[in-house]
Amino acid sequence: MSRTYNQGCMLAYALDNLGERWTLLIVRDLFLGPRGFVDLQTSLGIGGSLLSKRLKELEEMRLVTSETPDGRRNLYRLTPLGEQLRPTIRAMMRWSLRFMKETAGEAAFEKMRQAHEKPDSAALGLEMYAEHHRDPSLSYVAHLIISSHPYTVYYMNGEMIVRRGTDAPAMARIETDIQTVFRGLRRELDAEDVRRLSTTEGAPEVLAHLLQCIGSKRPADKAA
Repeated sequence: MSRTYNQGCMLAYALDNLGERWTLLIVRDLFLGPRGFVDLQTSLGIGGSLLSKRLKELEEMRLVTSETPDGRRNLYRLTPLGEQLRPTIRAMMRWSLRFMKETAGEAAFEKMRQAHEKPDSAALGLEMYAEHHRDPSLSYVAHLIISSHPYTVYYMNGEMIVRRGTDAPAMARIETDIQTVFRGLRRELDAEDVRRLSTTEGAPEVLAHLLQCIGSKRPADKAA
């Protein structure tokens, strides 16, 4: 933390700790699970010395911890304290959508969007849009394969969390491509469209909910 606002304000204190460039993007990348240093550097496009500095700062704040499970390379993961930032960052992502279009213009925004359509982005987007389809009565684990990239979806108490990999046993499985997921999240496809363009198996109620999260309009849109 190189500079501070020196104000007795909770928001200023949060910005003192999290307001440096790249800090929240590192946290965002770790929401999907542990990552190595090179993985983070490649994903973010950040210089090695600056990434080292930001990771050290996050470790000092007890938001990130590192481990060497294979004895060869460090893996960085969020601590429980770091995981608490998930709802805040989701809200910031939702809030930014309108301004991305207004600032860049429709054509530039579309070009930028296509350039950043990656499986990890789709997985994080799914978490965000799943909030429109809360069902506290459901609890499940599902596998989601996006263009050969495996993820595990955990749904409990009306909240969805997505992690890289498919190590945990699952009640259902959806295999699809990145274009289908993004078209669904943009509300160009409904749940049945997504099902038709995907390979599915498993518990019907799990598939129905997960397909709805990917590919149906928000309840407010349906009523409009």
